[in-house]
Amino acid sequence: MELKQDTTRTLVAIHGWSGALLGLLLYAIVLTGTVAVFSNEIGHWSVGAARAGVPLDVVLNKNQQTSVQSIIDELAMEVDPEYRVDVGLGQTATGMLQVFFHKHQTNAEGQIEEIGTQFSVNPDNGEVISRQDGTGAELFRGDQDLALSRFVVDVHTELHLPRPWGLILTGILGLAMMIAAISGFLIHRHFFKEMFTLRRSNKTLSLKDGHALAGSWGLLFAFLLAFTGSFFSFAGSIGIPLMAMVGFGGDQEAMLEAMISPGLPEDTRRVDPASLDAILLEAHGQTATLPRFVGIEHYGRGDAAVTLFMPAAEDGLTESTRLYSGATGEFLGVKPTIGQQPSLGSQLFDLIGPLHFGHFAGLLSKAVWFGLGFAMCYLTLTGMYLWLERRMHTSWRRVTKSVVTFAHGLPIALAGSAAAFFTSHGLADTTLWTPSGFLFTSAVVVALAWLTPSEALKPRLMLLAGVSLLLLPPIRMLTGHIGWGEALATGQALTVSVDLIMLIGGGLYLDAWRRARKPVVSETSVVVQS
Repeated sequence: MELKQDTTRTLVAIHGWSGALLGLLLYAIVLTGTVAVFSNEIGHWSVGAARAGVPLDVVLNKNQQTSVQSIIDELAMEVDPEYRVDVGLGQTATGMLQVFFHKHQTNAEGQIEEIGTQFSVNPDNGEVISRQDGTGAELFRGDQDLALSRFVVDVHTELHLPRPWGLILTGILGLAMMIAAISGFLIHRHFFKEMFTLRRSNKTLSLKDGHALAGSWGLLFAFLLAFTGSFFSFAGSIGIPLMAMVGFGGDQEAMLEAMISPGLPEDTRRVDPASLDAILLEAHGQTATLPRFVGIEHYGRGDAAVTLFMPAAEDGLTESTRLYSGATGEFLGVKPTIGQQPSLGSQLFDLIGPLHFGHFAGLLSKAVWFGLGFAMCYLTLTGMYLWLERRMHTSWRRVTKSVVTFAHGLPIALAGSAAAFFTSHGLADTTLWTPSGFLFTSAVVVALAWLTPSEALKPRLMLLAGVSLLLLPPIRMLTGHIGWGEALATGQALTVSVDLIMLIGGGLYLDAWRRARKPVVSETSVVVQS
């Protein structure tokens, strides 16, 4: 692509400064997002799921002594009548059935929130494991079993900052990533040639070619991540409140009713609920799958609606939503995620989630997204190293040590948060100790970087990262969590798989440490070798 010299110079400046000013935060977002692709798997691994399969699969067992509907009916008698408005059914990290009786209210900030009583139930026998009262946000944040996976996701989506500021910042970072992707495409005049060029004559050229190679092959992925990530961030922090203000006079409840509610005619008569087990069996017969979540609106009323959120089919990309009458059990049709009628907007909205999280084809697509995510981490770091190398004779050279510290220190801090979770799980508040472990480990890394000469910093951080990852599986098992033998015997191979990934990652880091133990004489060498 032929561009004027002034235009090229401007684009190079935009490309460089967009990455330089926000590069470290962007690296944090991409790395934690890469890990968060497997957030569900991390949640099961961190606690050792006690039950294989999904809790709603009990409807497929013809010899089952209890039923999902009987569990709901019995629990309904134990909650405050004012909370018997809506019911949500999901799955806990340990594979139990989660039942949330709730109503909606407007909080002090003017936002709609759910409040009610939540149960954790063994679906095989109906035994109540735990009961908690509070708002949906409080119950979610206070879930001890999900503290580790929730922390990783929270850092990715909001940098663990208060709302809405964290969402706004990650939205800005997504825009910066889009700017870098577009400007990078425009300034690389030999785009297709660079997709197959990797010179190894010296480390500077190798670093430049590696950056261009990752950027060329990952251009579309980088744009998708940036666009969809910005959409999620700005939709939650700005879009929904703005839409409610413009279209519904600030009434968020009315907006949600119009956009998401099943829209059945009002019927306040009290009726016996239709069998949820029969509804689940009908949905399974049609789709060969079971829902990941069930929502029941107006429970026990004539206008009750049961919404099943079904996973994507094997040959599909997006999830589907099946709507049933909660009074008769009649199938009412497939409902769009947004609005009451199928629309292009709803179809595009349905695509954003799978394209961002990569969960449209199970573990295969997640693995691809995981690998591409690491390529984006490499792209971000090499871009910063190259930008700093060109300014090595200015005051910017002092930033080099910070980049090296952040690049290799963030994985160490994440491992520290996992270790803190394992040691505190079942003994203390994991929602406090998990982020505390991250902060403590970060402080250790910063202190090490402060005391270590620049030429020795990278190898030492690599060694520490490798050892940290290698120690996680034994720490997990020594703190009373499930061992490999029991895991394999109870159908929880996922636990063993994640342990092996940690061991492999630690081994790769130690191999990189071995190769990095070469004498270096300057800050420039640190940049080039990184």
